[in-house]
Amino acid sequence: MQQAAKKLLEAAMQLPEEEREELAQHLAVSVNGGFASREIEEAWIAECDRRMKEIDDGKVVLEKWQDVRNEILEDIRASRR
Repeated sequence: MQQAAKKLLEAAMQLPEEEREELAQHLAVSVNGGFASREIEEAWIAECDRRMKEIDDGKVVLEKWQDVRNEILEDIRASRR
Protein backbone atom coordinates (compact mmCIF):
# COMPACT_ATOMS: atom_id res chain seq x y z
CA MET A 1 0.00 0.00 0.00
CA GLN A 2 1.36 3.42 -0.96
CA GLN A 3 2.00 6.06 1.70
CA ALA A 4 -0.91 8.22 0.50
CA ALA A 5 -3.30 5.28 0.80
CA LYS A 6 -1.98 4.51 4.28
CA LYS A 7 -2.66 8.09 5.37
CA LEU A 8 -6.18 7.92 3.94
CA LEU A 9 -6.80 4.64 5.73
CA GLU A 10 -5.58 6.06 9.03
CA ALA A 11 -7.89 9.06 8.63
CA ALA A 12 -10.82 6.86 7.61
CA MET A 13 -10.36 4.65 10.67
CA GLN A 14 -11.01 7.72 12.85
CA LEU A 15 -14.49 8.14 11.38
CA PRO A 16 -17.58 6.85 13.17
CA GLU A 17 -18.57 3.32 12.17
CA GLU A 18 -21.56 4.46 10.10
CA GLU A 19 -19.38 6.81 8.04
CA ARG A 20 -16.71 4.12 7.57
CA GLU A 21 -19.37 1.75 6.30
CA GLU A 22 -20.65 4.33 3.82
CA LEU A 23 -17.11 5.07 2.66
CA ALA A 24 -16.38 1.35 2.23
CA GLN A 25 -19.50 0.95 0.10
CA HIS A 26 -18.46 3.83 -2.15
CA LEU A 27 -14.99 2.37 -2.55
CA ALA A 28 -16.34 -1.11 -3.32
CA VAL A 29 -18.63 0.30 -6.00
CA SER A 30 -15.72 2.20 -7.54
CA VAL A 31 -13.59 -0.93 -8.03
CA ASN A 32 -15.95 -3.89 -8.29
CA GLY A 33 -19.27 -2.55 -9.48
CA GLY A 34 -20.71 -2.73 -5.98
CA PHE A 35 -19.33 -5.98 -4.68
CA ALA A 36 -16.35 -6.31 -2.36
CA SER A 37 -15.29 -9.51 -4.06
CA ARG A 38 -16.32 -12.18 -6.52
CA GLU A 39 -16.96 -14.54 -3.59
CA ILE A 40 -19.37 -12.11 -1.97
CA GLU A 41 -21.21 -11.59 -5.25
CA GLU A 42 -21.54 -15.34 -5.74
CA ALA A 43 -22.72 -15.79 -2.14
CA TRP A 44 -25.45 -13.19 -2.63
CA ILE A 45 -26.58 -14.82 -5.87
CA ALA A 46 -26.78 -18.19 -4.10
CA GLU A 47 -28.75 -16.62 -1.24
CA CYS A 48 -31.19 -15.00 -3.66
CA ASP A 49 -31.63 -18.31 -5.49
CA ARG A 50 -32.26 -20.10 -2.17
CA ARG A 51 -34.86 -17.53 -1.10
CA MET A 52 -36.63 -17.62 -4.46
CA LYS A 53 -36.80 -21.41 -4.27
CA GLU A 54 -38.36 -21.18 -0.81
CA ILE A 55 -40.99 -18.82 -2.23
CA ASP A 56 -41.63 -21.05 -5.24
CA ASP A 57 -41.91 -24.12 -2.98
CA GLY A 58 -44.39 -22.34 -0.70
CA LYS A 59 -42.07 -22.62 2.32
CA VAL A 60 -42.37 -18.92 3.12
CA VAL A 61 -45.36 -16.63 3.13
CA LEU A 62 -44.95 -13.26 1.49
CA GLU A 63 -46.52 -10.19 3.05
CA LYS A 64 -47.73 -7.00 1.42
CA TRP A 65 -45.22 -4.18 1.60
CA GLN A 66 -47.80 -1.79 3.07
CA ASP A 67 -48.46 -4.20 5.97
CA VAL A 68 -44.75 -4.65 6.66
CA ARG A 69 -44.14 -0.91 6.43
CA ASN A 70 -46.94 -0.16 8.88
CA GLU A 71 -45.55 -2.72 11.31
CA ILE A 72 -42.06 -1.22 11.06
CA LEU A 73 -43.39 2.28 11.62
CA GLU A 74 -45.39 1.13 14.64
CA ASP A 75 -42.28 -0.55 16.09
CA ILE A 76 -40.35 2.70 15.64
CA ARG A 77 -43.09 4.74 17.29
CA ALA A 78 -43.28 2.28 20.19
CA SER A 79 -39.51 2.39 20.73
CA ARG A 80 -39.62 6.20 21.00
CA ARG A 81 -42.25 6.19 23.72
